[in-house]
Amino acid sequence: MLTVIKGATLTWSAAALTMVLLATSSTADAQPSGTTPDLVASVKTVATRNTLSQFLIADAERAAKDRKWTIAIPYYQALAAARGPASPEAARLATLWTLAGQFESAAVVWTTFASASTDEKARGEALTEVTRLTANPDPFADRLELVPLAAPAKKAFTLGRKAFAAKQYGDALVYFHMGYSLAPDLPGFLRELGATYDKLGAPEKKREFYRRYLLQRPFGANADIVRRELSTAKDSLGTLLISTSLPCEQLWINRQRVTTKLPPAGLLVAPGTYKGLCFASKYEMALFEYAVVEPGKPARLDFVWGIVVNKLTNPYGRISLENPKAPGVMIDLGISSNEIGVAVPPDKRSLKLEVKDDLGSRVEKRMIKLEAGQRTVVSW
Repeated sequence: MLTVIKGATLTWSAAALTMVLLATSSTADAQPSGTTPDLVASVKTVATRNTLSQFLIADAERAAKDRKWTIAIPYYQALAAARGPASPEAARLATLWTLAGQFESAAVVWTTFASASTDEKARGEALTEVTRLTANPDPFADRLELVPLAAPAKKAFTLGRKAFAAKQYGDALVYFHMGYSLAPDLPGFLRELGATYDKLGAPEKKREFYRRYLLQRPFGANADIVRRELSTAKDSLGTLLISTSLPCEQLWINRQRVTTKLPPAGLLVAPGTYKGLCFASKYEMALFEYAVVEPGKPARLDFVWGIVVNKLTNPYGRISLENPKAPGVMIDLGISSNEIGVAVPPDKRSLKLEVKDDLGSRVEKRMIKLEAGQRTVVSW
């Protein structure tokens, strides 16, 4: 079983690489949507919340029955947003996350359920489930790729606009949050959602929601709109500077693939923790790094790596290298490629290196110093 360590480089099988890409891909929501903002859960509505969200029920139940988790989960995220974090639909959402093997996401929803529930028995059962789900975390069990449900999201936004026009702002807010849960990157709706918060006298809640969106989707379709909205408030955003010592075949930040050129002065982002992946299939490398952005301050996300070239011939040999972020732990670089991407230790220390032939009759132990952006050749 492979273990992911911050900043570590591993040799990946094709299946494992697929898992990494799915785990870091842009999903319909980067956080499980059991955690709705307080105002959405408490705002007064003209119609009942069951009535507002009834149009989603049939499709939600059908997707769950068919075990189509990537579709059922967004539906139940929207239902939980409408009917509340302690509703039966929120409990169903947590169960769906569990059935999909996404225990971390299920635990988040159960935790929110327990906090909101007034039923002591239900609360206790939810907390018991949180303990069970978090007892043995699996580093590969990351969030699956949810399907953006554009058609029901557009219907929710249309209904939200009608409610807004009728000055039924609580109903509009619930509709807009349902739409967001179903398809967060549909263009344009964030301005209307923000206007609804303003009508409800909750501008800080609007900013809180925008920051959450930007943290989850720094390259989302509405990210630039949110940046402009938030940049008017002093120290509302921070700056993320991203660098890599060699080109990444794919670069992912908070499970979103970076497909645009990054600004040299850094990207304005919401405060919070950022997880980055530099993926290079040619060098069989998936390198994770993390950064914490504080309001009004810059933070760096640097992928510092080089390439180890296996020139062990006559006889052919393989290389084991000390994990740069876990002293003493050795990583077998494998034999499927003679060039492997490897993280450079932050302190630039030398690493233990072991080389041996296929029969194990020739074994050598050395120390090696990797240089960022450089190839290091290993030969007999």
